[in-house]
Amino acid sequence: MSRCLVLGARGYVGTLLTPALRAAGHAVRTMSRSQPPGPDAVRGDVADGAALDRAMSDVDVVYHLVHSMDRADYAAVDADIARGVAAAAARAGVRQIVYLGGPSPVDQPMSEHLASRTEVGEVFLAGPVPALVLRAAMVVGAGSTSFELLARAARSAPIVLRPSWMDNRSRPIAVRDVLYHLVRAASSGPVTMAADIAGPETVTYLELVQRCARIAGLPRRVPVPVAGIPVAATAAAVTDLPVPLVRALVESLKHDLVPSEVLDPPPGGGTSLDRALREALGVGDPPAMPDEGTPGVIRQVRRERVAAPRAALAERIAEVGGKRGWPGIPGAFALRGAIDHLIGGVGLHRGRPTTLTVGDTVDSWTVAGRTEHELTLVSDVRMPGKAWLRLSALPGRTSAESELEQTVAFAPDGLPGRLYWHLRKPAHDMVFAALALGLARETTREAMTGRR
Repeated sequence: MSRCLVLGARGYVGTLLTPALRAAGHAVRTMSRSQPPGPDAVRGDVADGAALDRAMSDVDVVYHLVHSMDRADYAAVDADIARGVAAAAARAGVRQIVYLGGPSPVDQPMSEHLASRTEVGEVFLAGPVPALVLRAAMVVGAGSTSFELLARAARSAPIVLRPSWMDNRSRPIAVRDVLYHLVRAASSGPVTMAADIAGPETVTYLELVQRCARIAGLPRRVPVPVAGIPVAATAAAVTDLPVPLVRALVESLKHDLVPSEVLDPPPGGGTSLDRALREALGVGDPPAMPDEGTPGVIRQVRRERVAAPRAALAERIAEVGGKRGWPGIPGAFALRGAIDHLIGGVGLHRGRPTTLTVGDTVDSWTVAGRTEHELTLVSDVRMPGKAWLRLSALPGRTSAESELEQTVAFAPDGLPGRLYWHLRKPAHDMVFAALALGLARETTREAMTGRR
C-alpha cells in the first residue's frame, strides 16, 4: 500500500482517481484550493511551497493533475508550478511523481497547449525525484473537456463544421483505462520515463464526431467544409468554458496524435472506443435478446451445417460486418441502412472495431451479447419495435464439423409493429436465409483453402 497525494483533486481526472486509489487499497490525501480541509484533505494552492510541504509530509507517490488553462499565461504558470512541486517532493522524500500530460508530436511545431504539457513533463523528468510522465491524447469520459467539445458538436446540430484538421488522427483512450495506468503506478517501483497511453482504435476527429452521433442514436452528421471561420471562437460561444481553454484545446486538435509505441493496455485489452463513448455519453448497455417464450416476441431459428471446426465458425461470426461485410444478398444491409438514413435514422454507419465487446457498433447494429461462440446484435435502424440477430457456433457431429444457428427475434411495438413484421417477412426471410447460408459457405471454403 502506498500513501498518495493527488494534486488537482477537484479536477475531472482527480475526482475519479481518488476513489480508484482508495479502492485499490492505497491511502490518499488530496490537495485543492477549493476543498474544505480535513484529515485527508489539504486546502491550499500548489504555487505555495509551504502548503506543498504540509501536503507531502509522509507521502510516497504524488499525482500531478494541475493545469492553469483558464488563464492566458498558463504555460509559464504551469512550468513554475511544476518546478515547485518537484522541489517540494525532493524535500519530502517522495518516492515517485506521476504526471498525466499530453502527446508530443515530432513532425510539426506543437501548439502552445501541447508544448506546455511537454515542458511540464520535462521539468519532472529532469528533477531529483523519479517521475513517470503518462502522455494521453483525448480522454473519453463525461467531463473530459476535449471530448465534450466534440461530443457537443455531434449532438448540437445535424451539420458539423469541417476545417481541414478534422481529418487529423488520434487514439482516444477511455478514462477507465487512464485510471488503470495511474493506479498501477502507485504499486510499481520508482521509474523515470515518459510513456504514451492510448486506446485500441485510431480515428480522425470527424470519425469521432460521427461515432458520437451514432452512439447517441442520431443520424450521421453532415460535414460542412469551412475556411476563414474562427472555429475556436465558435466552439467557445456554444459552451460555458473559458475562451483561453477552448482555444488551446482546439489548437491541439490540429495535430496528428498517433503514438508509435504505447504502454500495454489493461488486462483483457483496452476499452473499445464504442464502449467508452457509450459510458461517456450516458448511453446504457443495449437491450439483451428476450428469452425464448417471452410473450409477444416473434422468433425465427435457422440452422446450417458447416464443414469446418466450431472454432473456425466462431471466428467468422465474430468478423461479420465492417470490411468483411454481410454474406448473402449483395447490398441488402446497405440498402436497409440507406433507407433508414433517409427517414432520419442512424443509417448504415459502416464500420466496426476489430475485437467486439458489448456496446460496440457493427454497421447499423450494436453488440448486445458476446461469448466465445456466440454474437448477439440488436438493430439500431428505425422500426416499430426492436429486432435482434444472434449467430451461434454449435458443435458438429465430428470435431471437423460445426453448425451455425441463426436466431432472429422481434419485439413488435403494438399493432404497427406486428403489421411491419408481416409486411416485411418475405424480404427478411430471403435476406437472413442468405446470410446464414453465406456464412456457412464462406467458413467452409476458408477452412478448405486456408485463406481468409
